[in-house]
Amino acid sequence: MAMIMVEPVRVRLVLPRTPRAELLATRAVEEAGHRIAFPRDTLAEVKLAVVEACLNAIEYGTGEVEVEVIAHADDAHPWMEVAVVDHGPGFDPSGVAKPVLSDKLRSTRKRGWGLELIRRLMDEVQITSEPGLTRVRMIRRRGGR
Repeated sequence: MAMIMVEPVRVRLVLPRTPRAELLATRAVEEAGHRIAFPRDTLAEVKLAVVEACLNAIEYGTGEVEVEVIAHADDAHPWMEVAVVDHGPGFDPSGVAKPVLSDKLRSTRKRGWGLELIRRLMDEVQITSEPGLTRVRMIRRRGGR
């Protein structure tokens, strides 16, 4: 049986610095996911991870926020890759404390769940960051997690 090679679906966006700009990225994820037959629940998880990454990039970065969505139609094992890039001051991902539910519930600041949520929703997460460039690369397979 011959394998059919299908070119990946690739979408690149530059998000405007306007309210709800992260929703543009979720539309790209949804469209790409439909093309490779991702289940609705899996797409919802990917979209949530992408929203979190975009919100972090918009809040902590400066300048443009770039999003690239690549949907790979790899026969029986389709997968999606999303990269969110900002050009802010950068940060040390290993220095971000893992949130503790009991502490967050007592705290007046309930935020700080984004990276943990991204890591739990996606199969792979790679964060590279230095001054001027932070890249969050996320991968989710159709049958993953």
